[in-house]
Amino acid sequence: MTRAILKVIAAGEHARIVCDKLPGSKIENGTVIMSSALGSDESLNAHLVWLWGMVKNERRVLKSAVEAGARIVCECSASKGEIRLLPNGAEMLHLLGAELVISSK
Repeated sequence: MTRAILKVIAAGEHARIVCDKLPGSKIENGTVIMSSALGSDESLNAHLVWLWGMVKNERRVLKSAVEAGARIVCECSASKGEIRLLPNGAEMLHLLGAELVISSK
């Protein structure tokens, strides 16, 4: 069972702008949250690639939020065992300067 959630934390006044630009995202307690729409049977890499596909055209908006003090974190959970992260899955993390947090279940 795998899931991935992209969070823009402490976005302040940028939260609404970021949320409006990212389809399917919402704001909870000042944090913009966007969950991967892929099924839990997909790989972690597939979830990260999906999220990147949804946010890559809004990279400037996300970078502006980070420059204003926001943090981008990708919180993921995966079944115990081997986790493979390929270059296309790591692209979003690298280009956005995002932190990756993985918990295993």
